[in-house]
Amino acid sequence: MTRRPALIISVLLGLGLGVLLLAALLPSENLGDVSVSTNPAVSELLPPRGNTVLPQANVGAVLSPGWSGEILHIGGTVIPIDQQRVQQALNSVIFRPDAGLALERLPSQEVCATVRYWPVQNPERTATIDWCFRVDG
Repeated sequence: MTRRPALIISVLLGLGLGVLLLAALLPSENLGDVSVSTNPAVSELLPPRGNTVLPQANVGAVLSPGWSGEILHIGGTVIPIDQQRVQQALNSVIFRPDAGLALERLPSQEVCATVRYWPVQNPERTATIDWCFRVDG
């Protein structure tokens, strides 16, 4: 083998090893919940999709400015609007299980929730977002 092909092969092997080493050393980025990060109306789901929480955890959503919403159901249980904390200043709608409410505690299983949201300027244009999380305990 002549020097030129050997040099090219050595450089290519070195680059390949460098790329593999860089990929192993860089922290993996968690891009988050795609359905939330690409949704202009929803800033955050509580708890985040796929998380494990305790039975008394808050459930709801933080919406972007200019949006409002309500929780339709948690684990198949309809949550009355008067049991939800709708905070206009914080653009959030949250339910926390407690005695005497629709849910005294979240069931120990996978639980799915649905929030309906709409632009404040156009309340008849509604949409929903569904997500699930695990309740432990």
